[in-house]
Amino acid sequence: MNCLEYHRDSEINLGVQDFILLLAKLDDIEDSTLDTARVKAFYCPANTMIEVYGSTLHYAPCSAKKGQGFKVLIVLPDGTNGPKPDITPRNDEDRLLWACNKWLLAHADSAEAAQGAVVALNGVNIDLEADI
Repeated sequence: MNCLEYHRDSEINLGVQDFILLLAKLDDIEDSTLDTARVKAFYCPANTMIEVYGSTLHYAPCSAKKGQGFKVLIVLPDGTNGPKPDITPRNDEDRLLWACNKWLLAHADSAEAAQGAVVALNGVNIDLEADI
């Protein structure tokens, strides 16, 4: 899992292969952190369009077959994931801003945390490899 992100709008996912999304609700964040026990895995069949709401914490898709990787078209508004706006953080949410229209919660074990992302995921850093 490593991280979870959210945007101020929905994103569309369309896989050419089966894939898995690890999801949680934005409302599950308590005291500026999320317990990873709140994260659920969702199987997404190939050629099925999935809307990930702006209120849904998510990150990169996961392969549904061991060793296969994933091929997923992801549609986001123009500018999303572009350069981070130059702002002075005024609250906990502002500190999560990682890129344009991208708020990121990192697990302590992630590369993103090592790069300065806010460690806001507590619990097991979920890894599905042994389960697929």
